[in-house]
Amino acid sequence: MTLDALIMLAGALVAALPFLGFPNSWDSVLLFLIGVFIVALGIIVRRRMGHQSSSSESRDTSVESSPRFGGGHEEV
Repeated sequence: MTLDALIMLAGALVAALPFLGFPNSWDSVLLFLIGVFIVALGIIVRRRMGHQSSSSESRDTSVESSPRFGGGHEEV
């Protein structure tokens, strides 16, 4: 199961939880646990995005330079 699917499933559980008929104490505990799970998934997704962007930046080593006219000296 992909991370996207897990995030959508956790969101669906949060939306459906009040209608499942659990006691209030169970609802509170389950909402807390699902919230921690969603935060953990968010951290994992963010780390993966960070690794992808840093690896793509390290591969791109081209450097553009603008030409200097007059060798950097102003002519009067």
